[in-house]
Amino acid sequence: MGLSTDRASKEVSSNGAGAGDEKTGRPPSYDSADEVILALPKLNLENKPNNATTSTVSPDQCVAHLKLLAVLADLRDFISGNDGLFGIFDSEADKFPGSLDQARARIREKRWAVYTARAVDRYTQWWFTCLPMSRPAVGLKDLEVYDYETIADCDIRILWSKDNMPPIDILMVWHSHMLNPRDFLEDCIRYGRMSAWRTGFPFEVVNDCIHDRTLEYTTGEHGQSLFEKQIKVSWDNLHDPPTKEIECPRCQVMNPVMWTEGGIGDSINEAFKDCTGYADRSFSKKCKLCAGEIDHDRLRVAKFRKDLLNLMQGERPMPGSVFNLNGIPEGPPKRANPVHWQSMMFPHRMLLAVGKDLAAFTDPRLDRCKNIDNLRSELETKLRDRKALSVVHGGSFKGGVRPMEKVHFRRMMSRYWENFSPFALDLVGAVIRQGTFVQKMDSLDWLHSPTVMQTADRLIKKYEVFFRIMLTNPRNMAVPTLDVDLAWHTHQLSPRRYYEYSTSSYNNKIRVFIDHDDKVDENKLSEGFEWTSKMYRRATSGGIYSECTCWYCEATRAPDLYDRMFNVGSSLRARDNADSLHDREDISSDPDKNPHISAHNAVRPATRATEDPRVGHLQRIRLHQNYERAVRRAEKRGRTRKDSKSSKDGGIEPLYYTPLVWGVPLAVPFYGPYMCDPGISSDSYACNPSCMSVNAGAVGNCCSGTCGGGKRFLTFIPTV
Repeated sequence: MGLSTDRASKEVSSNGAGAGDEKTGRPPSYDSADEVILALPKLNLENKPNNATTSTVSPDQCVAHLKLLAVLADLRDFISGNDGLFGIFDSEADKFPGSLDQARARIREKRWAVYTARAVDRYTQWWFTCLPMSRPAVGLKDLEVYDYETIADCDIRILWSKDNMPPIDILMVWHSHMLNPRDFLEDCIRYGRMSAWRTGFPFEVVNDCIHDRTLEYTTGEHGQSLFEKQIKVSWDNLHDPPTKEIECPRCQVMNPVMWTEGGIGDSINEAFKDCTGYADRSFSKKCKLCAGEIDHDRLRVAKFRKDLLNLMQGERPMPGSVFNLNGIPEGPPKRANPVHWQSMMFPHRMLLAVGKDLAAFTDPRLDRCKNIDNLRSELETKLRDRKALSVVHGGSFKGGVRPMEKVHFRRMMSRYWENFSPFALDLVGAVIRQGTFVQKMDSLDWLHSPTVMQTADRLIKKYEVFFRIMLTNPRNMAVPTLDVDLAWHTHQLSPRRYYEYSTSSYNNKIRVFIDHDDKVDENKLSEGFEWTSKMYRRATSGGIYSECTCWYCEATRAPDLYDRMFNVGSSLRARDNADSLHDREDISSDPDKNPHISAHNAVRPATRATEDPRVGHLQRIRLHQNYERAVRRAEKRGRTRKDSKSSKDGGIEPLYYTPLVWGVPLAVPFYGPYMCDPGISSDSYACNPSCMSVNAGAVGNCCSGTCGGGKRFLTFIPTV
């Protein structure tokens, strides 16, 4: 798009104080964060790791990934700060003189939300128009073949070059799509785009398109004109019109709708909530022909109905049901009663059994089913239908829906909650959540460190330890640090290699395609991080997982290292290593300056009816108490922390976190790095990217009768 991202302010002499430690490969001291070298290393991206089952990624790939993230960070800053873009003006903040900074942040966020929605729409057109099909879309008969898993063995590669690369906004969405490995595989299978899965992200071409000094993304002029000719849109997102054509689900007439329509509103806590454009929370439009109501809820129902009719008329499988619970596209085994495979087929067979009734119920001309909540209620009735279940189970009825069938049905329905796109997940939300990680990487700015290659080498080794922890503890949630997450994300951008590495590295004959969970309860994320820190200490004989001295990391490792009667072995070495962190110049107590917990996937679930609503509060109290003990322990050793202060009752408090939210400093009382990004507000988006509903029967949750007792249902299927 011709966006200039010149970072000349970061240029200094190679003799600057930020030279870093070339022996350890650690980044330079953060006290001299501005004194870094602009020149980027020359990358050899042709030299890739050899064996996909035993090696992960190369340092060059990680650095190329950092280079792309820097471009995306600059794009985000440019769009969000562009006054008047999409008719959203900075002057709207003047309505809130007492909350001026918060209003400015919300305004900038809204611009980026609209831009991202437009980018996802453009990506959808690019996906179906420009990405070549390597095979026909998968059918039910494909799932019934014994060697169905060979669908992942596509040998057709896409030859990417500067002349067929997409614009930067589409590249951004593609990047986020790939970072949801199972969802990306599902979409490639369902739409016959396995060559895109086989080829992976074209790091070599992308790296050549990004200028080392200005970080400007440019491609060939021929490619730009070809793109505009194929998709009938402008190369630059900002040159597309302010309207979009939407098909009325009721009469199929195309209706022009604004991308965003309305203002910030009267409440800063509900900014832009009442806007009625396509990218807005309260989108609503009357069809110009039939006067039928068009909104996001009805578009979600229309998506389900389209998939249902494709199943009934074309034997196309429903989304969420093209591989087993371990993420493997596995056909029926050569033995009697293949329970696991039959469970995978349950959603298809169930919907075929009740398809005529559901097709009538979701007929938009009748408008009986206005939203997915209505559909959920209807499906609950069907799941109790003894006759239908008898047909699905081959003429027998034995106690209703089976446990694994429930999980597959829930997974199918998850494709429609808060998602009206043709993909397995809402890609707007995926880009927004990924944006949190992009900003963290931009703040750390490893890219401009002279030791970036050594840093990349260290984090790859750390990632491999992390991956072993995941494989050997399949029922626990391992949570990455930011440096581990960089390697993990880079690995996922080579989907087939990542799949082979994951499924070949297993114990006890359990094959699992490890996913990167896109939404995790922030409190469970913190618990998982504490557990991962302990397991890493054991796996490395005393290594420190999060080399950070912020209050949260101190509080997280304190119980494992200091609440013991005796410290021996790895715990003793880890305690010494943790104490030595305070003496290192490259370690800061600033939460934004170290690669600690990666929480871009942290979300805040709606209050559970069955759980104590004080769970989050109790988590904060526990961390606070751990931190107090860590501070007092340091003071006894003559070391005073700069980021602590005394409370009114004589206790110790971390300073209020004042992050830059959309370029605006906002004070956030007791904000932990494990928490949902304060820069994401639900009302700026058509689908809330930072929340998931877990209340029984709530919109966004499973149908009654498919819930596995309120706990996360995990099944690991032995290979045959």
